[in-house]
Amino acid sequence: MSPPDFVTLRAGRPECPSDFALDRLHSGELPPAEAQAIERHVAGCTECGARMTERQAGFGAIDGVDPRVVLARIRTGLDAPVQTPLSERLSVWARRLLAPVAVATAAIILMVVVPGQEQGTRMKGALALHVFRLTGDHAEEVVSGDMFAPGDRLRFRVDLPGEGHVTIFGVEASGTLYTAWPLEPGVQTRFEEVNGIELPGAVSLDAQLGREMLYLVHCPLEVGPPECTSGGVGEKPVCPAGCVMTSFIMEKGG
Repeated sequence: MSPPDFVTLRAGRPECPSDFALDRLHSGELPPAEAQAIERHVAGCTECGARMTERQAGFGAIDGVDPRVVLARIRTGLDAPVQTPLSERLSVWARRLLAPVAVATAAIILMVVVPGQEQGTRMKGALALHVFRLTGDHAEEVVSGDMFAPGDRLRFRVDLPGEGHVTIFGVEASGTLYTAWPLEPGVQTRFEEVNGIELPGAVSLDAQLGREMLYLVHCPLEVGPPECTSGGVGEKPVCPAGCVMTSFIMEKGG
């Protein structure tokens, strides 16, 4: 059986943009002319306006569903305690976010994910860093420990346990500390407690090879934006008291 062509899936009328086009518009990956054309259509189309609103709300708008974590668990084989049936959560996600044709695809995913027992999802309230590698015109979520190459472009999403400030630091194999996000001064680093926050911009990996670590650091409002220093080779950054962090491993090869 041939897989569905996601580029052509759409809800609404034939002239409405596809789900894939709306995803790229929401991610800021369309050329300016194409983005403006779709934005004009969305502004004048009630149905497409609602479709775009779903994307802007993010996965956190659907209680208990995080498809990114499900896909990550397929790749890593991780397991966690089950809170509600996965079949029920995926069904809700498919009905609300996907075109009707894609519901069948969600059912196929369910059969792959649940051969004999159900996988759990990460509980809300945990600090988490999601890393996406840009490949061509789309972004693919990668997992900690994956291989990377110089020049790879990465984007980030974060889940936060409470309101506060965030920064993503990188530590090279040499122990050198650098800021991976924000990419420039003046960027908003304060966020409320929510899952699936898309951080703007993309970082390009340099030519330094070896194991490189990323650390998402979250500091409470009273501490302010994280100001950390290098802890040395193989060590996590030294950050202000009250801040928490989570790590992500990158194996950089030539």
